[in-house]
Amino acid sequence: MSESPQPADESYASKAIFVARQPIFDIQEKVWAYELLFRKSGQSKTADVAEDDLATASVIADGFSLAFSGMDKSRKAFINFPQRLLLDETVFALPREICVVEVLETITPSLEMVAALANIKSHGYTLALDDYVGQPGYEDIIRLADIVKVDVLGMEPQRLREVCADLRKYGCRLLAEKVEDRATYELTKILGFTLFQGFYFSRPETVTGSKVPTPVIAKMRLLRALSGDDFDVREMTKIISSDPSVSYRLLNFINSAAFSLRDKIQSIGQALTLLGKQQIKQWFLAVIISDFDSSAKVQEAAYTSLQRARYLESMGKLHKSPAFRAETLFLLGLFSKLDVLLAQPMDKLLQNIPLDKQVEDALLSKPSPYWSWLSLVEDIEIGNWEDVFQFLETRQLDQQESARSYAEAIGWAQTLLRMKGVS
Repeated sequence: MSESPQPADESYASKAIFVARQPIFDIQEKVWAYELLFRKSGQSKTADVAEDDLATASVIADGFSLAFSGMDKSRKAFINFPQRLLLDETVFALPREICVVEVLETITPSLEMVAALANIKSHGYTLALDDYVGQPGYEDIIRLADIVKVDVLGMEPQRLREVCADLRKYGCRLLAEKVEDRATYELTKILGFTLFQGFYFSRPETVTGSKVPTPVIAKMRLLRALSGDDFDVREMTKIISSDPSVSYRLLNFINSAAFSLRDKIQSIGQALTLLGKQQIKQWFLAVIISDFDSSAKVQEAAYTSLQRARYLESMGKLHKSPAFRAETLFLLGLFSKLDVLLAQPMDKLLQNIPLDKQVEDALLSKPSPYWSWLSLVEDIEIGNWEDVFQFLETRQLDQQESARSYAEAIGWAQTLLRMKGVS
């Protein structure tokens, strides 16, 4: 039986944190790990050393279980550790089987630091050096590192070859970070990189003359029907009732603790009546999105889409502006990775969905009032906390409420994806 969606833990009422989760792919383009970025939701606009310590301590005390809840435990979690917490052995609070200790490039590569890292490694932890671009002085740390993350953004191919040639003598595994296009991805594979991270994995290339498969066309028709202002509930009942998997998932969702029902729901019609038209629409849209493809890259995009949708919907309810309706923000988040889900250009896909022009412009990265909302979730996902907090402050949105909404969105998205494939 699937688990019911869990709200953010009560303990987050006084110490809410933001969680960013960036996938790291292996050579088969399967998710091998996640980099987890956390920050305590607060009023500070700049991050000093003490705040870095506080952020990582929040990960250890509160955020690790939140971010990793419901995820495949065979995947690693990269966590940034600033200098003082490495020296203080705070690392040992996290499980060595999962945690990859990411050594920030801002640390001082002193004898004391090298000794601390050697001690951490002797306890079975995996070490990764972050943001390496060939800078001198880190040789002793590289000798200890299991993984070196090379920042390839903007690096000339010849310089990248030189950096890789130098790293080969250490025997460490190479991770290319900030991979933004296919050419860079192909070059890094040739040079011996086996782990990859960056926007390339979220932006599929346009394939000239490609066709959308027939099953996907059917789902696109459903998306088109559901994304309009009105739809036929009776027709929706027929559609759901004809699919045993979807029917099971709907009843399981309704019968979960989230609805606190006195009696169990026994029929599709009863379930739809209880949910109400708007919630039917949102639930079914989410199910369609989660069912597009089972590949690791697509499922990661599905998770992100669902989480974005739920979070933006919650923020819309908090904002209470008629210019940005919660249900419209839900659609904005849900369709924000449609190009990845279907491996088709976004502009081509949007021709089949009657969205508001301003929402469509935002999805196409054109100037639009909705673009700032999409930027908000993207900033959270890459840990760009200053811009996140500026957005919230400008719109008089409470940071603690925002963090709690994001935590709830994590659980909601995980619940829907755990239901995927149940029949």
